[in-house]
Amino acid sequence: MKFQAKHSIIRSVDGRIKYKVFNLGGREHYNIGIWIDGSNRDLDQVVRVDYILHASFSNRVRTSRNRLNNFSVTFWTWGMFDIPIKIHLQNGKVEEVNYYLEYKLPPDDGSTYLELSE
Repeated sequence: MKFQAKHSIIRSVDGRIKYKVFNLGGREHYNIGIWIDGSNRDLDQVVRVDYILHASFSNRVRTSRNRLNNFSVTFWTWGMFDIPIKIHLQNGKVEEVNYYLEYKLPPDDGSTYLELSE
């Protein structure tokens, strides 16, 4: 089976990049979605996917059992880092994929970003 991970920066309905600042004077955190991609046949064999986030996350392991959205999860982050992914299959085997999360943010023209309050 061949799987690969993909991600996107989550935008508002009007296309702006959502961000939050969790602490006064803190960094901007962006809402990221990550999922696995593969053939429909391969994805139909997946039971669940575990994404292991950076050690700085209090809830490091994010799990999805949702085949309809390609086992995606979302989280807020300001950084880029390796994400080990464990793909649990119906036959009991576990496939592992390592994914480096990196993203480029566009320049702000005044309408590019949307700050969300907590």
